[in-house]
Amino acid sequence: MKFLELLTKIPRRIIFLILAIFVIFPLFKPLNLTTKVSIRTYDLFKAIDNLNGEKPVLISIDFDPQSMPELYPMYLSILRHCFAKNIPVIVLGLWITGVGIGEEGLKLIAKEYNKEYGKDYIFLGWKPGITAVILGLGRSLKETFPTDYYKNPLENLPLAQKVETYKDIPFMVSISAGSPGYGDWIAYAQTRYGVKIGAGVTAVSAADAYPYLQSGQLTGLLSGLKGASEYEYLVEKYGYSKAFKSATQLMDSQSFAHLIIMILVIIGNIGYFLLRRKR
Repeated sequence: MKFLELLTKIPRRIIFLILAIFVIFPLFKPLNLTTKVSIRTYDLFKAIDNLNGEKPVLISIDFDPQSMPELYPMYLSILRHCFAKNIPVIVLGLWITGVGIGEEGLKLIAKEYNKEYGKDYIFLGWKPGITAVILGLGRSLKETFPTDYYKNPLENLPLAQKVETYKDIPFMVSISAGSPGYGDWIAYAQTRYGVKIGAGVTAVSAADAYPYLQSGQLTGLLSGLKGASEYEYLVEKYGYSKAFKSATQLMDSQSFAHLIIMILVIIGNIGYFLLRRKR
């Protein structure tokens, strides 16, 4: 009887301690539990993987620091994928709060793959006027951004000389935490200029993106931390990177936390029903 009562009244300190142990353990010893990839993630991966590297991928940093745990790993994985395949990258942001994030990640991965600024990648930064910027790129990249983030004239950068408008950009990815984000790119860049678009979003925003996925307006979708870990898995599986997989590590912790909660709920219910039956 006492044992059954104990099952229904496990002290909160014990529960928190068990959770802490199983959440912290994967942070020191990653288990790489991600092995199954959703079709949404695979479609985005293949869209980039099928590019020949002659023309650049456009990446828009449409998020801020508070969304970094979910979205920043996506950004790094996509950069690794592009650079490993020698696909040039042009990065800009619709959120001014994302400028520092975009610059930091781009410098980090470019150094990892020994890429040269101006030739292999360009960072445009942020410019006011969301609609004007998106539509402006459809008319002229150099008119919309006469200089890059570092005040270098775009006409002096080798990569920029290859890009005039969206017709020279075979694919773009909006890594988005809300609005402005992928919805604006679909509304203006795709609807008017036919740009092929993929997106990475926070888990809570994924449901809003599914209709665009089903209609074919989005070519692939990374959904939250799980989507980021799946992309990391694909990049490693196809031999593009052996770098540390931060999203996969966090997914291990999250998965363990969910598992422990489920087990504790089951134990509590078993104890409750057995105790009631015995009484």
